[in-house]
Amino acid sequence: MMKSRTVAVVLFVLTLGLTFMTVPAWAGGPPATALMPVLEGIHTAHAASARVDLVRFRFRPAAATDVTARYVPRSALIQDGSGLPVAVRGQSFVQVVFRGAVAHDEHGRATAPRDLFPVRATTNVVQVRLGGDFEGVVTYFIGLREPAPASRVHPTVQRTNADVTVAIPTR
Repeated sequence: MMKSRTVAVVLFVLTLGLTFMTVPAWAGGPPATALMPVLEGIHTAHAASARVDLVRFRFRPAAATDVTARYVPRSALIQDGSGLPVAVRGQSFVQVVFRGAVAHDEHGRATAPRDLFPVRATTNVVQVRLGGDFEGVVTYFIGLREPAPASRVHPTVQRTNADVTVAIPTR
């Protein structure tokens, strides 16, 4: 009986001691947070042999992993967070969404262009415009000179180390 009481007291003291001796991972520094990809640049080009316009989004330290690109109607050009319409030039539009990314620094300053117009070195892309940088979701709208192609044709997304490239078919 005495032995089991002693064991119980020792376990209690050890548990209590470990609880009070736990040290945060960054003692004296900021709490650890997940590092989100930060959008820092947008570049455009035309690949004549592939018949596509390319819009490259550059991130640091690495590219966003959850990315979608799709054609949307003008009525879908809505700003994230506020719900206000976003004015984008063009006859058709591609919406690019990066989840788990930001386009601003820790002080709220933009780290990437909010509006590219006029867009040089492309045949179809007219404008690239920010649609939102809200709660870890960055949205861009790409305005196109040509109407959207048949429903079976979609923009493609390719991810490399620090870049996400959206390829938009041209005629």
